[in-house]
Amino acid sequence: MYFPVGWPKRVSLALPGESANIRHICCDAVKILVAAVGDDFLGIWYANPLIPIAYFRRTEESLKQYGTNHLIVWKPDSRQLALLTSEGALLLYQLDFDANGSGILMQVDPPAASLKRDSAELFIKENIPRLSLRELCSVTLGSVITTVCCISLSELLLATQSCELLRLQWTQLELAENEQELPALASIKLRDIPFYVQQQQAPSKNFPPLGSDSFVASLEYSPFIGGCAAVFSDRRAAFLIANHLKFETDHMHGFWVQDVEDASVCSVNHKFRLLAYGQESSAVNVYAIDDATGGLEFSHRLTLTENVLPGSLGAVNELKWSPDGCVLAVSWANGGLSLWSTFGALLMSTLSWDFGLNVDLLKQNPLKMRRLEWSTEGYQLFMLMKEAESQANNVLQLQFVKSALSMNPCMTANPHILLQGDDCLYINQGNNLEETYGGNKFTFPSSGGADQPEEDCLELKQSLNTGSILTESKYWTLLQLPLNYASTNWPIRYAAIDKEGLHVAVAGRTGLAHYSLMTRKWKLFGNESQEKDFVVSGGLVWWHGFIVMGCYSLLDRTDELRCYPAECKLDNQFGHKLQVRAPVISLNVFRNQLIVLTADGIVSLFHMSKKSAYAIDIECAYELDVKSICIHPACIVSLTVTNLKNELKLQGQQQDQAETIIVNVCGRILMIQRDANENVPNTLLATCLASCVECFWLSHTLERCAMRDCLWLYSGAHGMRVWLPILPPGRERREQGGAQRLHSFMSKRIMLSFPLKVYPLVILFDNVIVLGVENESTLYTNESSSHFSLPFALMERKSQIYLHKVLRQLIKRNLGYSAWEIAQSCRALPYFPHALELLLHEVLEEEATSKQPIPDAQLPSILDFIREFPVYLETIVQCARKTEIALWPYLFSMAGKPKDLFQLCLQSEQLDTAASYLIILQNLEPSVVSKQYATMLLDIALQQRKWELAKDLIRFLKAIDPNEIDSPRSSMVVNVKIAPPPQVNTQQQVNQNADAFNMVLGPIARERSFSTTVTSNLPKDKQAAGSGGGMAATPIGETSSSGAPSVVRRRSTKHRETFCIDLILQRHARQLLQNHKLMDLGYMCAYLDFHLVTWLSQEAERTAKLDDFAGALQALHEELQLPSPFPASGKDDFAQLRATHRQAGGGSSQTSESGYFSLATPNGAATQSPQLQPSIKEEEELQHSSLPILKARSSSQLSFDNFRYRRLYSLPASEDDLLSDPLPEKLSIKLRYLLQLFIEANCTDYALVLSILLQDAASISRIVNVIIRSESVNSCKRTEAALKQLSQWTFEHNGSLYRGFVMTLQPHIYLLEQYIQSLGDVSNSSTHDASISNDLTADSADALDNDEGDFVPKLQQVNGNQWKTDLMPAHQRLTRHASLESNGNAGQTPGGSAQSTPTQQRLHRQNSREREGCRLM
Repeated sequence: MYFPVGWPKRVSLALPGESANIRHICCDAVKILVAAVGDDFLGIWYANPLIPIAYFRRTEESLKQYGTNHLIVWKPDSRQLALLTSEGALLLYQLDFDANGSGILMQVDPPAASLKRDSAELFIKENIPRLSLRELCSVTLGSVITTVCCISLSELLLATQSCELLRLQWTQLELAENEQELPALASIKLRDIPFYVQQQQAPSKNFPPLGSDSFVASLEYSPFIGGCAAVFSDRRAAFLIANHLKFETDHMHGFWVQDVEDASVCSVNHKFRLLAYGQESSAVNVYAIDDATGGLEFSHRLTLTENVLPGSLGAVNELKWSPDGCVLAVSWANGGLSLWSTFGALLMSTLSWDFGLNVDLLKQNPLKMRRLEWSTEGYQLFMLMKEAESQANNVLQLQFVKSALSMNPCMTANPHILLQGDDCLYINQGNNLEETYGGNKFTFPSSGGADQPEEDCLELKQSLNTGSILTESKYWTLLQLPLNYASTNWPIRYAAIDKEGLHVAVAGRTGLAHYSLMTRKWKLFGNESQEKDFVVSGGLVWWHGFIVMGCYSLLDRTDELRCYPAECKLDNQFGHKLQVRAPVISLNVFRNQLIVLTADGIVSLFHMSKKSAYAIDIECAYELDVKSICIHPACIVSLTVTNLKNELKLQGQQQDQAETIIVNVCGRILMIQRDANENVPNTLLATCLASCVECFWLSHTLERCAMRDCLWLYSGAHGMRVWLPILPPGRERREQGGAQRLHSFMSKRIMLSFPLKVYPLVILFDNVIVLGVENESTLYTNESSSHFSLPFALMERKSQIYLHKVLRQLIKRNLGYSAWEIAQSCRALPYFPHALELLLHEVLEEEATSKQPIPDAQLPSILDFIREFPVYLETIVQCARKTEIALWPYLFSMAGKPKDLFQLCLQSEQLDTAASYLIILQNLEPSVVSKQYATMLLDIALQQRKWELAKDLIRFLKAIDPNEIDSPRSSMVVNVKIAPPPQVNTQQQVNQNADAFNMVLGPIARERSFSTTVTSNLPKDKQAAGSGGGMAATPIGETSSSGAPSVVRRRSTKHRETFCIDLILQRHARQLLQNHKLMDLGYMCAYLDFHLVTWLSQEAERTAKLDDFAGALQALHEELQLPSPFPASGKDDFAQLRATHRQAGGGSSQTSESGYFSLATPNGAATQSPQLQPSIKEEEELQHSSLPILKARSSSQLSFDNFRYRRLYSLPASEDDLLSDPLPEKLSIKLRYLLQLFIEANCTDYALVLSILLQDAASISRIVNVIIRSESVNSCKRTEAALKQLSQWTFEHNGSLYRGFVMTLQPHIYLLEQYIQSLGDVSNSSTHDASISNDLTADSADALDNDEGDFVPKLQQVNGNQWKTDLMPAHQRLTRHASLESNGNAGQTPGGSAQSTPTQQRLHRQNSREREGCRLM
């Protein structure tokens, strides 16, 4: 409710130019003037700005005679002050006002024009009155005066050391002479009045009288309780009460406060009628008035337990309630300040502040206070420090902001946090909450924009299934009050914001101002006299664009209701006035009805109707006298009108008219309902729903939520309460038709209570979240002499989900159906699984750690409830992973075995949840079990393309220690409530020898050794393997020297585990390759660190072989969601695809770069080609890299490459052949990367298919070269058949995408045919074949040495690691064959060989045939 901001500010209240310690500070009734007393002076200060007005210094004779100043008390009219001295004398001072009305400040500008003020901020518009202070008289009594308090406008109550109370009038003090004993109006001898002790069961009884030397040390009076709170010198606390206002001995009695035997101070809350007593034990007991007996009733106890050692605080030395009664400030003798709400909720404690590492709060607390005093409206707190006598300026001033609910309770209907300072507002809107999203898809930051296909997204690790989380926030919208208004109307008294959060209204000392968050402008009264003519009282509220308020007209001297439209300028001509009979104390709005409470105890209900955008009509419906339910109308904290009733309103029976008035009287919630025969509520039908309530909310605005029509109450230390309707089952509601409940004896409503960690300022009913504010502090410097040495106070918005609290209370009361309906209405919330997790966690922690038996455990019911929702398995494992392992057995003994839950996750395809259960299995089961289940999950994850999950599972499997595979776990799934696990320390002290047990228990027929027990826990196959390994490793007769049995384990190495993982990955990769899932194979290689090139090299002659090339191409098109390569007939998708992808300039060639060749231009120049980086990262776009430019070759040199390019350029290009690149850019990059891997692994079949898919003629030329160099007739025949099959399918389907490209492949088909024939001529001689093989190997090695650095890139491993390229002889054929080029230059090179090898002769003949075939085409 109250929250400090900024640094504690040190102020000087001594005489100007002097420094002195201040003994006491007291503000007047209206908190405008501040009186500060030192040892020998009295000063009067203005509150804002804090400047001195008048001083009075006592003479030396007065100090010797009466002692130093001790205590100061104001007269209620702020004209006189009574000062109590240390010797027990009373000094009376008169405060005179200047009749001229001129202030103490004279603002004169200097003569220099440059120094003259030209801004309104430089002018002080506040008229600070001119006051004079003089001493009237000094009064001494026959006994020393110990304390004094004011009890009325004209009377004082003095306590003397003779244990008497004297009632005096201020006028008697004025007429008295010095040193004259005054005849008191009444003298109460406390030793003669009866004191009682309030008993709980037995009636009150008399108590022994006061001691002879006891007297009243602390005293405070409240007219609302009709008595005084008193603390005696013997540390006993009492409550003094009189039967009537005349304080006389015969009409007074007292009550001893129970359980308070070490009282130190006391304080009274007038609004809530509470009495607080501070104790020497650092605790504070708070009591309420029992209206039935008139005695005291214990309310709550304030004890600071966080960040505090027991007994380190010392005695409570000061208690001070805020002016509005919403906050109690407590200070201790050893230092420290805390703020508590009315009924005991801790708001702030300086003991949790950050004072730096060099400050020990236990030994020397920087904030040791003697006195506390609240300033104007509670915005500042003056703190008198306990410091050395020589040190001056012992006054600190701490700035506060408070919730608008403290002064304007009608703001509970708004979803926005509104805090008000003295001249500013802090706003945190509930509908602009920060959200943190967690997803599982990531899009490459490419230029594709919104058209990015879903296939181009990489799967990222999925976060917690919360969707969005409402987080804490330190961001506040700060609205500074305009200077024109704040300079004369400081401070802010009321503030209000509308439900939409677009308009804010404030009211200060006089007038009104409002602010628009859309236009960011303030609106003030244009006529300043109209602003000064009325004072807002009772509150502000927004209704349909109008500001509704209660006010007092200073001009007409009448009490009124006023309404001003927000769209018009502030002027009385646009406002609406309605006169009321008494000052407005409180008001509220329900739909179109306005309820108003006036000071005469009358509640009026008005109907409001909006005539136009600028006009409103208000009519009184009825009036109700509520004086019978309250001591005084000022005790009514808040009220509202609603259609809430005791009877359950079914759906469709909502009424716009109010039926019930709810009133908060001194913390008690009273519900006043309508009489059955009358339309007006009757106070005789008032029902008390709860007590100790600070504020309440109504959720009548909800429509489809099961928690509609609820009353929410906050009770401080007692937590939150909700008055909830009990909904009958849906079938029963339909049968009854809403007329009557089937079981009429059942309760229609129930009151649930649950604790909260934050002080609720806003309840978001739709989001089942409570919003509040907490204090934090930060330290800027540790220098003690610096102004910034004390911590800087900050505010932070906090949120808390309360759904699980309500569900637990309903399930505990066997109201599972109501809990289920509430949960069903909240299932759409993103944090609903988190709420179920909190529900399970709270019950588990409470029951599993309980030392007492729990006959009615709630955990089974909670588990049954959560089982009704699909997130049951996830909730169980998330709760377990955030709980101590010691509590797992109790949880899984009721929730089910982790193995069974793991199987359920697999059945429901919740793979991420199943992975979380592996952690549970690893800790509760042997490692072999967790390994088995992890392997099973890895298989399924690979099948469902969960690469990130598979990566984590592989890391999990590799982390398992092989030596722990066969060892059992000590923790077993048992119910700790039935059989708690044995303690280790106890086991070590027990003799494990069987003879010792036989001596006590008798002979045991059968004994088992430890090794047998261990072996029996293993699976049968493991037992067999273990026993066999043991026989081989250790002799049977060998035992340890200690005689203890030993466990023999088989050998297990890390390589075996890695080998098993590789087998799984290879098996899955084989399945992907057989199904032509090349993209999945690429993702698997990228995520799982799978060495694809090495594996493909092994599978080149097995899985990587293709029998149906056309079918493989068709399967790739289906996987990549591309148009069919062989459409049936008619107009196909090729023309549409060509139209969308054709470039503006058109392509001059049908070739595309494979990454291994530079594009040979007709003039022989070489151009640099982009090359793919062979590393795929999750969060960055795939980039192009560049290879070194190849050396230019002469056009006369003949090879398969430049021959094909020259022949290709000479082919006619049809209109359908002008397509430059039919594939998307991202997809093309991925496919080229795969092509590079397949070529590197010598998988020519898939490389050929990918080259055709990419329409990469250069790659096909290279593949044909590699096949020809392999001298394998089968490979050449298969490649020839594949190209012929693709050509046949292409020409059979007119609309094929590859028709033009396949035409360019005809020279390769012819070349393969000729080469096959040439190989057939020389295949009969085995010796000749062997020599050919040797020569081919030598030529390939030479070509590798010459050309590898030019066009073979250094392959990098996926995920940024380097591939280790194996340059084995089997891979040498992957390099480009350069021997053909050398043949063309053989005759020109001097010193060259005169004779060619058989291989060179054969290849020369092949070149001749190739030239002839090209001429034929």
